[in-house]
Formats: sequence, structure tokens, C-alpha cells
Amino acid sequence: MTRYTVITAALLLGLIPAALQAQTDPLAPAPPPVAQAATAPSAGDLQALNFYIQQNDTASIEAELRRLRVKFPGWVPPTDLAKLKVTQPSVEVDTIYRQIAAGQLAEARATIATTQAAHPDWVPASDMIKLLETAEGQLKLDAALDAGNASQALDIANNTDGLLRCDRVNNAWRIAKAQEAQQATAAAVGTYSAIVGACTSFPDISATLEKADTVTTNAELDGLFATAIARFPEKASDLTALQTRLMLGRGAAPAKISIAPDAKKRPEVRPVQRPTAAQPEVAEKAPMRSEKAAPQTAAPAQGGSGCRSLGGGGNSAPRQAERGWCAYNLDRPMDALSAFQSAEPRLTGAARRDARFGMALSYLKLNMSEEAARIAASTNLTRQQRVDVESIILNQRGVLAYKKKQYRKAIGYFDALEQVSGHLRRDLAILRGYAYLNNGNISKAQEQFQRLHDQLATPETRQALAAAAESR
Repeated sequence: MTRYTVITAALLLGLIPAALQAQTDPLAPAPPPVAQAATAPSAGDLQALNFYIQQNDTASIEAELRRLRVKFPGWVPPTDLAKLKVTQPSVEVDTIYRQIAAGQLAEARATIATTQAAHPDWVPASDMIKLLETAEGQLKLDAALDAGNASQALDIANNTDGLLRCDRVNNAWRIAKAQEAQQATAAAVGTYSAIVGACTSFPDISATLEKADTVTTNAELDGLFATAIARFPEKASDLTALQTRLMLGRGAAPAKISIAPDAKKRPEVRPVQRPTAAQPEVAEKAPMRSEKAAPQTAAPAQGGSGCRSLGGGGNSAPRQAERGWCAYNLDRPMDALSAFQSAEPRLTGAARRDARFGMALSYLKLNMSEEAARIAASTNLTRQQRVDVESIILNQRGVLAYKKKQYRKAIGYFDALEQVSGHLRRDLAILRGYAYLNNGNISKAQEQFQRLHDQLATPETRQALAAAAESR
């Protein structure tokens, strides 16, 4: 086992106590001897009693004294309980926590030192020290990852409690990317596998599966999806749709996609920005720009004046959602996203689902397909909403793959788009033909171009047929 393969599901969950490690790992150091029981309460033990004394709460004082006598049998409290009063820092403790939260870690260490000097009996709380050490470890981890040093990053993460917990899943993602960059692909797959097997947030799981697409073999990706489906059976249809999309992007044969098996009708779309009219002379020389298309939604189709009228009327969640749809229809995706994000937590049922649908569409207008896919995977969208979102994601990924000259992937995405939506827009069908042409499948490209030309002869189809003929 190499240094790269240390991340496990147990580490991600943070469920391995030191005592258990000592029992199961023969190389672990022996546990320290059990300390002798204290004979007298410490300042911390007396805090509750001192509080009751200050409040002159006789009943609570007597109850606390009984508890302390049981815990410290040899201890005899003074006749004058006021003598037990110990001054403990309070403002200083608040300052330390604020400094840690602000990332002022050196300052927090200095404040701890000065507080201990001023209050010799004060011992920093264990959670304070743990919080500080985790923050310090995070800075070191970030520095190692920024430098591209995966092995050092993994050492830091393994030796700092809390850095590989699922609530900090971004750390594991970044380590996997660093492992991939250093050609440690098996380790990267192992890191992704640990996340899929351990973490409980479904959006994190779906995002992990998408990230794993760049480093896994088909069999490895199948295994990750099998694990995810076994752990989240209620999300099986969403996971199957995601797996199908990823596999089609690899050029795999299209499979029946579960999200819309009976979708026969083309989803209504509203073009926002048309691509340039000129098709590529040769596709790899001048790739077509992506069309930012969005489906017509159930949103109110208000014009600019109608949207402006929503400026008043308070900030209720329904009003914010309505503003989001207005901003979306005015091609202001950042404003729309902000409005939907403000409204979504305060809505319920179908209204909340529709707000999340709006968030996904807004992300797509911003060409942020991964974020949109994450929203879609964690939302119980209607069948048509899911078809709309998946169609735009496949559109964007197909065009992006073409621009990157990943022609086989582009063909897979366009094939999946045609299957999901029931059609393939003409400009994308021509682009798919050029993908076949640049991938060396001249006969398939010519077949596609000829079919489009027979449907409607245009300068673009004539140019595409000429390009296919010249390539023979």
C-alpha cells in the first residue's frame, strides 16, 4: 500500500477512536497508564458550585456539594464556601474563539498564553484546542494542495483530527485531484470510493461521482454507482440518469434513460442567444459556440415593467421566487440565482421544488453545469423539469467536449441529448456531423449531413457535405 491510499471511509467519518486503533493495530503505541483519581476538585469542577453561590441558590448549592463529595470522597469543603470562589477568564475566552473564527490563529495562540499567565488555574477547553488545531491543519493542508503535493497533503490530513470528515468533503476532493495530477490514479479512485461509501449527504455523493468520471475506468465508475445506489435506493433513478450521461460522454452505447422513458414530445425551449450563423469551414478549426437555451418555465411571463413592479411588496419567499423568474426571463441569471437562493429555504412542497428548478436553470445560463447537476440530483423535480435540465446539461457538455476536440465524447453527449429530449436541434446535429468527421468516421458524417440537407438545403449543409467529400 502506498502513501496515497490511506483515506478510508472510517477516516472520512472520523469514527476510529484512539483506543480502538490501539486494539486493532499492532504497531500502535501502547495506551498511557490510567491516571490516579484526583483527590480534590479543580477550578473547572468548582465552576457550577461557584455559580450557585453567587446566585445564593441554597438548594442547588447542596445538590452540587453532594455530587462533588461523591466524585472526590477525600475532599472536605471549607466552612466558608465563599473561599472557593475562583476567578476564571470570560472575555478572554470569547476573544480566543473570535480569533479562531477569523483565521487569526497566531493571535489566538498568543491570547491563550497571556490568559494562562493571568489565570494559572485556567485550562483551555478541549474543544477550543481542537478547533484551533483543526484550523491550523487546514491552513497547512491548503498550502500543500496549492503546491500540488498530494503525499504531504495526505499526511497532514491524516495527522489532523477533523480534516477528513464528511463535513469537510472538499478536502478529500482536492486530495483526489492532486493524486490524479501526480498520476496516482488508483489512489484518487480510492479517495472517491471512500467518500461514496461513507458520506451521507446525497449532493456530495452525486458531485463525487461526477468528479470521479475523469479518473475512473468504466468498471470502476460502475462500482462507485453500484455503491451509491445501494446506499441511496430512493435516488436510484437520479443516479441511473447521471451514470448514463457520464457513460455516454465516454462514447458508450446509449442506454434507455430512466428519467423520461416515455418522453416523446420535444421540450419547449426559448432561445436566449443564437449562435453565429456561419457553420465551421472545418469543425475543428472553428467550433460552434454553445447556444444558451432555456426551457419555458411555469414562471410568470412578465415583461420588464412587470418585473420592476415586483420591487415592492416586501421580501416574502413567494415574492422573491417571482422576482427570480422575472430576472431569469430578462436574461439576468445572477440576479435570478440570488432571488431563488433567498426564497428556497423558506418555501415548501412544489414551490420549493420550482425554486430549486430555477436555481438549476440559472446556473446553466451561467454555464455552470456541475452546480446545476448537483441541484438536479438532490431535488425531486417533475419529469419534464428533469428532462429540461438534463437536456441543457447535455447540450453544454457536448459543445464543450467538441471545443476540447474530444469528438467521441461530444457524439456521446449529443446522442444522449437526442434520446432524452426526443430531438436534436439542427445546429447541434450539424456539429455532431463535424464531430464524426473529425473523429475519422467520414461515412457517418456524410450520412448526417445528407439527411439534414435533404430536410432543408442551406449553405451550411452544402459546406458540410463539401467538407466530408474533401476528407475522403
